[in-house]
Amino acid sequence: MQDKFNTKQVADMLNIDKSTLLRWIRQGKIPDVGHRDGRNWRVWLPSDVEKVKEYHDKIHQLTLNLEDETKAQ
Repeated sequence: MQDKFNTKQVADMLNIDKSTLLRWIRQGKIPDVGHRDGRNWRVWLPSDVEKVKEYHDKIHQLTLNLEDETKAQ
């Protein structure tokens, strides 16, 4: 695994749009990264990516559970 990622790379890993990732940060659903590069762009470390993945998996599981409940009715 790489040491550092940009926002687009993280979004691509999770198969979401970059704007979704940035919205989650704005809404406080995931913490913002603690590192920026010389252009002030976010630098995602593996620990940052793991936090996003945990949130993504959590909401994806909730969506699947809701779909299962809807089909059962």
